[in-house]
Amino acid sequence: MATQTPTFQQWRGTRLALLWMNLAAEPLISLYTLIPFILRKDVGASMFQISLFVTLRPVLSVFSFYWSAYLKEGRGKLVANLVSASVLAYLPFLFFPWVSSFWFLLFASGVYQLFSRAAIPSLIEVLKRNIPKSKREHAFSLFFILSFVESGILGLFFGRLLDAHVVSWNTLFFFAALVGLSSMLLFSRQKVPELPASAKAPVSPSILHPWRESFRLIRDRTDFAHFQGAFMIGGSALMLMGPALSSYYVDMLKLSYSNITTARFIFMAIGVAGSSLLWKRGLSHISLLTLTRWVLFGFGLFPMALLLARVDLWFLYVAFFFYGIAQAGSHLIWNLSGTFFAGDQDSSPYTRVNILMLGLRGAVMPLAGGLLCDLLGPIPILSVGMLLCFYGMYYLRKRQTLTLRTK
Repeated sequence: MATQTPTFQQWRGTRLALLWMNLAAEPLISLYTLIPFILRKDVGASMFQISLFVTLRPVLSVFSFYWSAYLKEGRGKLVANLVSASVLAYLPFLFFPWVSSFWFLLFASGVYQLFSRAAIPSLIEVLKRNIPKSKREHAFSLFFILSFVESGILGLFFGRLLDAHVVSWNTLFFFAALVGLSSMLLFSRQKVPELPASAKAPVSPSILHPWRESFRLIRDRTDFAHFQGAFMIGGSALMLMGPALSSYYVDMLKLSYSNITTARFIFMAIGVAGSSLLWKRGLSHISLLTLTRWVLFGFGLFPMALLLARVDLWFLYVAFFFYGIAQAGSHLIWNLSGTFFAGDQDSSPYTRVNILMLGLRGAVMPLAGGLLCDLLGPIPILSVGMLLCFYGMYYLRKRQTLTLRTK
């Protein structure tokens, strides 16, 4: 049984809240993506410290998984879970002007990753219930493009400020967190209809329940299992390369803040903006698994072009352009996949599986990448990451072919 159709005022209010959430979050997101570069260039962090930082994001997803599993619904708490998790995510950055050691930065980043991920299942379910499907996909793609346009402007601005030493990165984080917190004012006012009892996923107090639920979905849904397998391979490749990227940018390419912000916030933004609506249109005409193969192809081109940047720096910008295209597809598919696989049922269990798998690969790959980078240097790690992405394409195509043959 499906939920009731949202009213015009209901979906318009939720769409406005989603728009401001995307725009208000972008200043902190823009700065957050620069942290590995800041650690290597300004803080002088070791490869182990950078690996530890890169590990935070995926590993803490396991704890996010539990937050969303037990605080997701219960007596109308869907919006409360979203708002409280988001507030906690931003809070530590308000102390940056006074406490800015590496270890506090690590703590603040950990809290941010924990609670920003914890908010995702609730956010996706709020959008699913309050915005009709076609308008939801359109809004999700359009607002993602707008946030990247904003990111391009902010990124260049931040890069110039940091290169000129006009303001410290600590102060920028403080004001970015204040802006991000403002987005919760709109979401706190949203009303979300309850699902009928037959459509709700059962909630158990057992600590093993979310794991059993997740592995049951993977076991029972072959298409969902193939999707998770492909994302596991591609995501592992990106995490393996994570620590090596900052070393490659600073130690081998000798990039400035202006170089990296131009690549990240202009060329990557062009890739995102130029492809997001195409990915969104593809969701209506191409299977989710086929689109995932193209995402992996784009991520594979990223390290390939980066390796050529030693010959000509323009390949750095080409690499980030490819990454932007792949990231646009990945963002749309990863976040909305639960609504596709769930149908009229609660999408949160599927979204939680995405978060859990992110945490499992994150427990191993970033630290392994940092260790291997110390031993071998960044170039072999980037090469392995490229090959893993292309293998993920092959894996998914083979699984799709076998599935068609058995039907």
